[in-house]
Formats: sequence, structure tokens, C-alpha cells
Amino acid sequence: MTKERSEEVLLIAIVLSVALHILLMVYAKSRVMTHVAAGVERQSRRPPMRVTGELPGVRPVRIDAIDDIKAEKDAPRAQENSRVSAPGIDSAGSSAVMPGFENAAAAVVDGIKPKTEDAYRFEEESLKLDERGSVKIPVVEIETPAVRPMTADGGYAGAPPAAVPVAIAPRSAAPAVAVPVPAADEIGKLPREEKLSEVQSESFTPASEVFEKVDERIVEREKAAVRELVDAPDAEELAKFVNVAATAQTEGPWTYFKVLFSPRSNLPVVPKDFVVLIDASGSIGKDRIKSIRAAARGILRSAANSGDRFNLVAFRDRYSYAFRSWQRCTGESFAAADRWLSSLAVHGRTDVFATISSVLTLPRDPQRPLIALVVTDGDANSGVSSTAEILSKFTALNDGLISVYMYGVRSTANRELIDTLTRGNRGESFVYDGMRWRAGSRMEELSERFRDPVLSDLRLVFSSSVAAEAYPRRLKNIYRGGTLELVGRVPAGTEEVAFSLKGLGGRDAYEGFFRIPLADVGSDRSIPAKWREERNIDERLR
Repeated sequence: MTKERSEEVLLIAIVLSVALHILLMVYAKSRVMTHVAAGVERQSRRPPMRVTGELPGVRPVRIDAIDDIKAEKDAPRAQENSRVSAPGIDSAGSSAVMPGFENAAAAVVDGIKPKTEDAYRFEEESLKLDERGSVKIPVVEIETPAVRPMTADGGYAGAPPAAVPVAIAPRSAAPAVAVPVPAADEIGKLPREEKLSEVQSESFTPASEVFEKVDERIVEREKAAVRELVDAPDAEELAKFVNVAATAQTEGPWTYFKVLFSPRSNLPVVPKDFVVLIDASGSIGKDRIKSIRAAARGILRSAANSGDRFNLVAFRDRYSYAFRSWQRCTGESFAAADRWLSSLAVHGRTDVFATISSVLTLPRDPQRPLIALVVTDGDANSGVSSTAEILSKFTALNDGLISVYMYGVRSTANRELIDTLTRGNRGESFVYDGMRWRAGSRMEELSERFRDPVLSDLRLVFSSSVAAEAYPRRLKNIYRGGTLELVGRVPAGTEEVAFSLKGLGGRDAYEGFFRIPLADVGSDRSIPAKWREERNIDERLR
């Protein structure tokens, strides 16, 4: 008898025993049970998004007559030279707050006291230059910031170390060199120099429909378009919009450091594109797919802000889209998505690499962060099945273009694949280990972590005078109410670490130059172990 079947038998026995005791109590003494009035329905952490009628140009695929999503169905063909315009940022989405985020975020900063928007304003007249020309930011009330990963029971692990604010210098204060990153040209057929010259010579316009297959030339053009926006010469000063705190620890010949970035309230939420990819292979099972379908419907309503767009994908040994193009969040598009989800049945095998790579057939608008949530058991039994090969191939091809979040639906899920792939591609993961008929019950909680993006496509560049080795190489997006963590090391005796940080907030570029005086920051003994863990993950992604 399998473990799952044993759990079912045990649960049924408990239910029957409780029912029998209730009947005996009622029969023996009718007044034993007292009447309890119905309680008030528990409030959800975030009410469903209110939607209006269909916007012009939204044409959901008609699927009324489809009984099932066949595995043989190919991704829809793209139309060349098609164009789409990026909508503006809605004011409601810009001011969105994340109630209940403290129970859902993978990392939070402890000890940050709520401050008004006025308290965060950048007081230029109060700034003073030191002897190096650096500008000291006003002290932010951060007492003991720490990153504590979410555990399976929804709690947090680890104790918070002390930290101090970081100094900010003018952008021209020091020359910079890029942190080395894995080359992506091993995947393509063209040398990297030829790729970049070809990409830069062509004007880029986001497509309106998904592509038939992954085209590396298109992917390179999308990356170049993002880089062009990030490197805009008129970038906003990032120091006005983020809080920065650091800790350090010397061990042997190295000094290890950790930097935490958290957004201020004056950094607006930007519209995003997000896609939910659902494993519908036979290994998922009927009970799990039913729970997953229900959770996906909830995510569409709870994880979407005004101005967002979405799509859905089913995958087995091949993948198929619910819609031919990105859908705006309307009542009509949600209803069409509900019908598509209702028709989803499980059968066939799983090609994990082809499925994850399929997100690169979705057109990326450089002004909108693209986030993929992959729901799977991680059992690759078709196509590329080697975990190491899947990790290295996809990470090199994606190169941070799309943020990948993964949700494992069973305790036996391939945790190495799920955890490592997401941490190397600007995302996070969660593995559910409860009853299979509730397999999708934590999906919505994971989606809350990427609901409100404020900065995307981040690039960190160290000063040329700093011999630093830092991870992760591809920084996660920054979301409202969340934090971004960077760990690195420098030779012991290094006085300070200086770096610049660039990123996008919709169509706006941001850039700031930061200095960390290592002798003045708090200590944290956990940093060396954290750095080694991140380096091991980076090695598995190569």
C-alpha cells in the first residue's frame, strides 16, 4: 500500500470515528450538543481584483467545444511584423500595498519601522560631503535587518544580524567594471560579437503573439532592448527610492559581506506580464490537477494589478497556450481562462526543459517585467532529463530575461531542479508536501511574492578597485514589501566595497552608486556559509 493510499485510509477512519461518536452523543443525550451560530466568513488577505468589460483588442481564443487540451497541439504560430503598444501605469497599481505579505515573502527585513512618505524624502539641503566626495544618506530606522527564508510551515528561520545604512556616492565617483557572468553564446550558433552587432543594428518592437518556437535571435534582440533601457543616460537617482543596509564577517583571508536592498514607499508598482505553466502530465494525477486548476483561477484574480497581462500554458511532452497573445485582466479574459482550465486533463509524459524554455516564446516587452510561475512535480521523463543539463542550458539561454518561480506539487519533487533553477533565474520556489487533493493550496501564497514589482532587470557593477566575488550573479526583481539580498567576499583588510546598481521601473531607468565601509558595519557569522552556498548554486548553473 502506497503512502498516499495509507493516508487516505487513515483519514477515512478518523472521519467515520468522529461521525459515530457524534451519533452516539446525540442518541444518548440530545442536549449534549449546543447550537453555535455561524461565524463571520474569514476575510482574505487581499480581495479579488475588480474587473470591467473587455478592452479593445482583447480576443480570447474560443475553446467552448474543446473537451481536453491534447498533448499533440503545437504552440500557436506567430505573425511576423505584428506590433503591440505598452499601456500606461495605472495609479491604483502604483500605490498598491501588500497586506499579509509578512507570511508569504521568502525574505523580509526585521526591525524596519513604518515611516511616512515625508520621512523618506531626500533632503538635499541636509546632505554633507565627506573628504572622498561621498554623500551620506539620511539614517533610516533599520535596527536589525535580516533575511529569513520561508519554511514549509510558513514560518521563518534564522536570527537577525545587526546592520547599518550604506553611504552613497555620485555616479562618477569611481570607474566600474562588470561582475563576470556566464556567457550565453555557447547556446547560439553565432559568436557573441556577431549577435550583438546584429541585435543593435535592428530596431526592436515587441511582438503581439507568441512565437512558434524558441528563436535565439529574437531572444537576443529582447535582451538588447532591455539593456538599452537600463543604460539610459537620464536614469533617476536610485538612492532616493531604496534603503540599503549591510553586515560583514572576516574569516581567514577573506572578509564576507551581505547587502540588503528594500524599496521605499515612493517607488511605484509597475505593470507586469505573468504566465502560469501547469504540468498536466499523467504523473500529476486527477486529484492534484483539480486543486491546481482552482488555485490558478485564484491567482488570476489575486496576483494581477491594473495594467497587468497574463497567459496560461499546459505542458506534457509538448506545450500549448490558452491564448495566442497576452491578455489584459478583464472579466471576459478571466472567464475564457476559467473555461480553458476546466478543460485541462492529465495524461502523457513530461518534458521539463522544453516546457521551461517555452516561456522564451512569449514576447517580452522591455518596459514590463515578465514573470513565469511553473507548477510541476519536477519529474522529467521526456526530452532532456538530466537535471544538470536542464539547469545549465536554460539559465544560459534565459540569462535573466524572465523571472522564473516554481511550485512543486509533491514532497518527492525534484528539489535540486526546482530550487537551483529559480535561484539562478531571478525567482523563488516552494515545494508542497501535504495531501494530494490540496496540492495547489500554497500556490497563491507563492504568487504574492511577485505580485507588486517595483524594480526589474537589475545589474550590479563593482568598482574597478574592488576585487569582489558576489552572488547571485542575476539579481532578483525588487517587489513592494520585499527585499533583495547580495552576498560577496573581498580580501581581508579591504576598507570598503563600492558598486553601482542599475534597474528598470517600467520605462524608467534607475541608477545609484553605493559605498560600504566594512569596518563600520555589524557582524554576521552566517555570511561565509551563505556565500559558499550561493557559489555552489552558481557552479551547478554553469
